[in-house]
Amino acid sequence: MDRQRLVTALTWTSGVLAVLLVVLLAFAGYLWNLSTKLPDLAADPDAIEMAQTSVVYASDGSVLAEWYDAEDRTIVPTGSIPQSLRDAVVAIEDHRFYEHSGVDLQAIARALSVNTSAGEVRQGGSTITQQTVKLLFTDGKRTLRRKIEEALLALQLESMADKEAVLGVYLNMVYYGHGAYGVQSAAQRFFGVDAADLTLAQSALLAGCIQSPTRYDPFVHPSEALERRNLVLRVMRDQHLVDEQEAAGAIAEPLGLREQNATAQRVAPYFVEYVRRELLEELGSERLYRGGLRIHTTLDPTAQRAAEAAASAVLPSPDDPEVAIASVRWRDGSVVAVVGGRDFAAEQFDLATQGRRQTGSAFKPFVLAAALEDGYTLDSMWEATPFTTPVKDGVWHVENYENAITGGQYSLQTATTWSINTVYARLIMAVGPGKVVDVAHRMGISSEINDDPAIALGGLTTGVSPLEMASAFGTIANDGVAIAPTGIDRVTDSAGQTVYEPDRTGTEAISVQVATALEGALNQVFTYGTGTSANFGQWGAVKTGTAQSWRDAWLVGYSGELSTAVWVGYPKAQVAMEDVHGIRVTGGSFPAQIWKTYMQVASAGTSAQPSSVAPSPSAGSGEQWVTYTLCAESMKVAGPRCPETMELAFPAGALSDEVCTLKH
Repeated sequence: MDRQRLVTALTWTSGVLAVLLVVLLAFAGYLWNLSTKLPDLAADPDAIEMAQTSVVYASDGSVLAEWYDAEDRTIVPTGSIPQSLRDAVVAIEDHRFYEHSGVDLQAIARALSVNTSAGEVRQGGSTITQQTVKLLFTDGKRTLRRKIEEALLALQLESMADKEAVLGVYLNMVYYGHGAYGVQSAAQRFFGVDAADLTLAQSALLAGCIQSPTRYDPFVHPSEALERRNLVLRVMRDQHLVDEQEAAGAIAEPLGLREQNATAQRVAPYFVEYVRRELLEELGSERLYRGGLRIHTTLDPTAQRAAEAAASAVLPSPDDPEVAIASVRWRDGSVVAVVGGRDFAAEQFDLATQGRRQTGSAFKPFVLAAALEDGYTLDSMWEATPFTTPVKDGVWHVENYENAITGGQYSLQTATTWSINTVYARLIMAVGPGKVVDVAHRMGISSEINDDPAIALGGLTTGVSPLEMASAFGTIANDGVAIAPTGIDRVTDSAGQTVYEPDRTGTEAISVQVATALEGALNQVFTYGTGTSANFGQWGAVKTGTAQSWRDAWLVGYSGELSTAVWVGYPKAQVAMEDVHGIRVTGGSFPAQIWKTYMQVASAGTSAQPSSVAPSPSAGSGEQWVTYTLCAESMKVAGPRCPETMELAFPAGALSDEVCTLKH
């Protein structure tokens, strides 16, 4: 019996050993196969795979930008990289670099503990060696297999090359931000010097950029970059890589950046940056900046030039308010033109896609859509007297613009045509603010909207962007189908294989019936109401908006294939536009002029046929209309001194015969 047990035990042990041997051989083969991918760092640096230039094209095939071509990367010998930069990067990125063997188990354990405690990823455990492996040949995907491969290859790499060679490759390949890939490119881009001539302060700035090149871009975010640089210097001091005096001296230095080339970004700079942000989110920086991608965008150069020309023609002075324009082809969500500000070289913040501002009455179509969904019709009649109601924060009191309409009953069509605030205040109380928020989000507004009755008049806590508004109005044009806006048509690799295409699948946001009713109502605004200054002789549907104290002015609408939002205002100072070229700026003034100037060029030759035939002004309501000559500023009957007048139709009796008495 004992002998039988011994034989069984030996047999079982032999089997286990055989399995282990097979596993070890397979693992060794796997490791050997991975090791064949590693470059020989003792060879010429040209053996390292170079990053390929990514090219950005407009819809007509013209080149908009080339991201990080050969001039943006120059490999330099490790010996030409100053010790200050090597020390700075090791100190802030991987302070145990000279102690571990490619994988730092202590760092992994520390990161796991911190991330577990925080409930989110706040620290990474990757070493410089692992990051080098990722830069050399992995695709950067965050999968368990990739992390295992990186770890194994890091161990293998350090068995084949010394630490300085690994660090040299890393510094030559990593992205520092603002188009600078590799230390030589970064030194030239930021400071106008060669890598070998970097000072301690300059080295610390570059080292600090690596963690988040966008966040710490010194040209765009100088305060954040300075704070990060000084953190690197303090860490170097604490690790005894520099002494107290050296650290203090470097901390006292200014950023010392070279002057940017104002002509470097020539064509549609705000649009190009919008596309860059979109692709960084989808593909990541490694693929975008190193992958040799061919990025085909939706930009229409003719529309873009028309948008820029319209903005500069109507408000040409540097002291004038800023203009933001976002124009979308509503059938597929393609962004065809973007004006994000007056001077990209001076301010990279994009007012068209990143700006969030109060919309004024341009938000009313979302209230009307909610009411139509609840069964109200454009013919339903509403009281227009001043309106007061208790709300959660106190009392909400609403009057009409310039108190031009003080009473009477008006249909929702007329209230929309003439933007009667008191009717819309009553309307949102009837349908509920929550319903309006839901409809706006469905139609294409992605920003957070406060659940408050004041949104009926554009009283938004956060505000919305022109791109959101253009997209949401495009939903009306598209028979209620919402399609997310995008500046990208497709992205291919250098061999022409598709890498990325945006999802253009639409969703039914509102019914065709609601969209058709909205379209008819907004056409009346364009034809007879507050938006007539935008009318360029082609069918259109628009809504004006003027925020409190004339701080924001909008014209949003569509004609032909394009839905376009124009915003005018002062982006930082929140200045009231009470006297710009002699007038108060409303949505029906400069924004309407800009919209008209742009659309009559951009929409030329396109079909303007609406999805429905708009009713006449009096259809269904029995209202009789009278044409008035009004002062564009006071909205009262024009006097002999009024510099700007307009011929507008109102329901009979809607306006008093009071003549404008403003001293122009």
